[in-house]
Amino acid sequence: MAFEASLLELMSMTFGFCFFTFTILFSLFSLSILVLRMKPWCNCDVCQTYLTSSWTRDFDNLCDWYTHLLRSSPTGTIHVHVLGNIITANPDNVEHILKTKFDNYPKGKQFSAILGDLLGKG
Repeated sequence: MAFEASLLELMSMTFGFCFFTFTILFSLFSLSILVLRMKPWCNCDVCQTYLTSSWTRDFDNLCDWYTHLLRSSPTGTIHVHVLGNIITANPDNVEHILKTKFDNYPKGKQFSAILGDLLGKG
């Protein structure tokens, strides 16, 4: 009788372990399929070029590539969606940012360190 009880307990534990493992693996598989379908990254040319670093074939550094994009843009403004950055060389936009609504546009420590003389302490 004790042997049957321990065998039943062992079978129950084995079934529980297998069920738990299957549930975890199935959840991870489902989550990975969902993430691949959602594509949380942008598919525009600028973002794809940035993500694959294919811009390095034509440009030595990122600033040169940004300059090329800004020159090619009819508005003088580009949006790198995957970084959440908007870069502008449009004089009207720059004036608006620096003069009219300076506090609405956070600059970040690195950007402020590089352009501190232009931006001041604001």
